[in-house]
Amino acid sequence: MTSALSVSAPGSSANLGAGFDVLGLAVDLRAEVGLGDAPQGAQPIDEHHPASIAYERVGGSQQLWSRSQLPMGRGLGYSGAARAAGAMLAVVEREHSPAVSTEPAAREEVFAVVAELEGHPDNAGASVYGGLIAASKDRVAQLPIVHDWVLLVWIPDSTTSTDKSRTQLDAVVQRVDAVANLAAIAHFVAGISTGDEALVRVGVNDRLHQTQRLAGVPGSANALKLMQESGAIAAWLSGSGPTVAGFYRRGETKAAEQLLVGGQIRIVDIDRHGVISL
Repeated sequence: MTSALSVSAPGSSANLGAGFDVLGLAVDLRAEVGLGDAPQGAQPIDEHHPASIAYERVGGSQQLWSRSQLPMGRGLGYSGAARAAGAMLAVVEREHSPAVSTEPAAREEVFAVVAELEGHPDNAGASVYGGLIAASKDRVAQLPIVHDWVLLVWIPDSTTSTDKSRTQLDAVVQRVDAVANLAAIAHFVAGISTGDEALVRVGVNDRLHQTQRLAGVPGSANALKLMQESGAIAAWLSGSGPTVAGFYRRGETKAAEQLLVGGQIRIVDIDRHGVISL
């Protein structure tokens, strides 16, 4: 088998409002990891890189390179994508078959490794399987998306630490808030699988984490408000932030693009492929 191999995985937008630590959406911005000579735009990575750690966990032992379209620390699942690519690269190398990256058993193995390393199965599931997923620590359900919506992501220059942001969240939640989130998740899943935009819009209403996190990033809170007022079907804090993401009908993002300032705007597709060998 040639040593020139590479695997890429999509980033993710997790939580999707009410789906805290459960829902994840694959974003068509990818992290690529490979063996052999590094191509243009790629850099060698050391053993501390998340891709290298995942690669070695599955049995890999060679020097890796990486390149990425994903910003680090912005709430778009950089580490999850890098780990998914690294873990699958080790599987492809071990099995001597690039095609193995699409096989269910290989993806199950990679998901288990990435979910353990990430501590967040929603990010791991989206990067491994693509599309919209609902995840627990040992199971992933892929959910149908009826409409061909695009994602608008507003990415500020600041970064956020997921671990630090979690210290701001309440250790105990009220039953009424938990019930409200359960209802919102049900509405979201029903809406996105049937194309009911009103259900998707109310399905991102969160009472467990988003308000607390937005309090620390006023620019993100303002961006979320502007997206909600400028044609978004639904908008949410992506992961732990500070990026804000939203669904839009294709070709109807101009109003939001004109209003949003203070960050980079990307219009991207939902990734439908997950981790793949290139």
